Amino acid sequence: MTADRNNRGIASRCRSACLVVLLLLLPPVWAWAQPSLDLRQAGKGPVRIEAERLDYDQDSDVYRAEGDVVITFAGGFLKADTVTMNRTTGDAWARGHALLQSNGDTLEGDVIELNLDSKTGIARDGRMFFVRNHLFITGSEIEKSGEASYRIKDGTATTCDGPVADWRFAAREVDVTVDGYGTLKNGTFQVRNTPVAWFPWLIFPAKTTRQSGFLFPSLGYSQDKLGFDTEIPFYWAISENTDATLYTRYMDKRGVKEGLEFRYQPGTTTHGLFYGDFLKDRWTGSDTPGGIPRNWTEKQDRWSWYWNHETTFSPGFYFRSDLKKVSDIYYFRDFDSHNYYRDHYAGSLNRKFERVSFLANEQLTSYDSTARLVKEWQSFNLTALGQYTDNLTSPSNDETLQRYPEITLTGFKQPLFGTRLNWEFTGLYGNYYRTLGERGDVLDVYPKLSLPWTVGEYLQITPVAGFRGTLWDTESTGPAAAGDSASRSVYTLGLNASTEVFRILDVGWGGVEKVRHTVKPELTYSYIPSAGPSVRPDFVLPVATTAVGGVSASVDNENSLTYALTNTLISRLRDEKGSVSYREILRLKLSQTYNVSTPAIYVTQPTLALPTTTPNLLPADPTKPFRPVDLEMDINPYRYLSFMTRAAYDVNTTAWAQINQDIALSDGRGDSLSLVYRYARDSIESVGLTGKLRVTDALDVFAGFRRDEFSNATLEKTVGVEYRRQCWSVQVSYSDLVDDRQFMVFFSLTGLGRVGGFSASRQTMGF
Repeated sequence: MTADRNNRGIASRCRSACLVVLLLLLPPVWAWAQPSLDLRQAGKGPVRIEAERLDYDQDSDVYRAEGDVVITFAGGFLKADTVTMNRTTGDAWARGHALLQSNGDTLEGDVIELNLDSKTGIARDGRMFFVRNHLFITGSEIEKSGEASYRIKDGTATTCDGPVADWRFAAREVDVTVDGYGTLKNGTFQVRNTPVAWFPWLIFPAKTTRQSGFLFPSLGYSQDKLGFDTEIPFYWAISENTDATLYTRYMDKRGVKEGLEFRYQPGTTTHGLFYGDFLKDRWTGSDTPGGIPRNWTEKQDRWSWYWNHETTFSPGFYFRSDLKKVSDIYYFRDFDSHNYYRDHYAGSLNRKFERVSFLANEQLTSYDSTARLVKEWQSFNLTALGQYTDNLTSPSNDETLQRYPEITLTGFKQPLFGTRLNWEFTGLYGNYYRTLGERGDVLDVYPKLSLPWTVGEYLQITPVAGFRGTLWDTESTGPAAAGDSASRSVYTLGLNASTEVFRILDVGWGGVEKVRHTVKPELTYSYIPSAGPSVRPDFVLPVATTAVGGVSASVDNENSLTYALTNTLISRLRDEKGSVSYREILRLKLSQTYNVSTPAIYVTQPTLALPTTTPNLLPADPTKPFRPVDLEMDINPYRYLSFMTRAAYDVNTTAWAQINQDIALSDGRGDSLSLVYRYARDSIESVGLTGKLRVTDALDVFAGFRRDEFSNATLEKTVGVEYRRQCWSVQVSYSDLVDDRQFMVFFSLTGLGRVGGFSASRQTMGF
């Protein structure tokens, strides 16, 4: 027999509570997804009842369905041997293999009792499953005792499949109030039903959105730097728009470090975070981290802070700050394996609350604190910048150049009065300061005109002319000075000629339909006459910049010709479903600059009081007629292989001036191999190799190696294994670093998180 009814019912929701490490016993806090069984009311959708027998007693106002009962409602169903509902009292009973499913979540029990008016109920010998986080809950009784209150007797929780869970939490009694707090009594953590840890009593928050409570701790051991290393974070959901994380970290050889991260988002146009930490470092001794000696005979105050903020006032008008400061130049070298800045490094991503712009490891040489106010129009951009730079390669920051403010107005390239003639403009005012050395103010304006000119169908010629005027006022606290006030005015000329030819090849192999081969020859002439004082402060902008052996350098005059040839291969692919995609499988560019006359080139180094000429600093001499041949090559034949090379070959010394290479190889199984090589003549040569081998679906072996060939030192050797099961995994690694040795064990429980140390090798080597 089948009956169709409309039903209004009671709202059912599945809420989640994030608990402390020991809380997984209490899963997502459940107001289980109760079906709407009140057939007296019409509401959100129809209810369909299927059963072998369906009776209705008018005197008692009771429905009774028997025999393979299936009640289907919007988003789920209820199955049982019998279902009884009293329309007067609102009571409902499902007996015999009762199974309730709503939105993928399920509740099973021998008996499920519900009261539709009070929204209470109980499941006996119950079992619940939450599909969102693959969480199983069992209990001899699972009772919903009020609007948002729950009680579980003899409860267990796990994310493991199978009749015997590899791990689970169990407790004699659990009480929970949604959007309130809960208590756990007489609880244990069990491995295959064997208790390994006991908790007599525990109170915890049970918020349905964000939850205050302890987060998962980190555990580790550092033989030379930190000793035993444990950190326990506490998350505090302050309000709807603010929250915070408090970090307490104990390091056996250093002491206790306290940290606070505060996040806020008062509206859709403003968000930000502040972080700060403090440690009374009890380490004393002498060493030379980063080649800078120190001798600490007493405890040191170590601290850091960071403020990242963004407010958008209107489209194209915003303020951003990225300010940070550490107590000393040794901070990141001492805590490179695990610190807030490294854990929140943004890389190439743009995540709202993870925007740390530098990788905080032992190789960090400097970091910038910036605040900028930006206003954008369709054709213009106005930016006011304040920037403070901390140099970590010197005990003193007195010679480091700071800029506050630096105001730039940029006019983007656009037609002049609707003609074919294009114009663009850059104007700058900057105030530059350092405690020791030259400091002062600069005003710089640089308008340019260009006229694209097409010759036939293949050749495009663009002449460019500009005028640059610069005025500066200087004072100096050092023995050398470039002058009090001076100015410079210079015109610039340029000409760019290029063409492009291509051919489309039919391939029809391996999913590749066609390949487009493009050849682009290009010729660029640049002329900048000498102008202004022969000596200038290093904060005065050069009239142009150029690349010498892959290194950017400042140009004060130039008369050069650059020729380049670029080859590209772009493939058109079609998959099994007929979808079309494109991949640039090859880009190869060769270029070289010929100096018609000897240029005046300087390297701008803000940490030096005076500018330094470049021939002894750049990887190649820029004053020779022929500069190095620059090579840019990217090969991506398919998604599992990539090859990148940036190199410069010095034709004058017949030797490589610079080589940067990255090779990455992987497959669909999860195996991977990558190689990184860095070389700059007379200054850098390093190699890094990482690999991961998937031995089985459950077992990975990985290793990493880094070596500085220039100083003949091995920086890192790492080996490790990772073993995975359906609901847990373990990773063991050993790292021999240049200044530390670390043994790490990471244990992960699915749905609970990762417990263990933070391995410097994993982050450095890219695992």
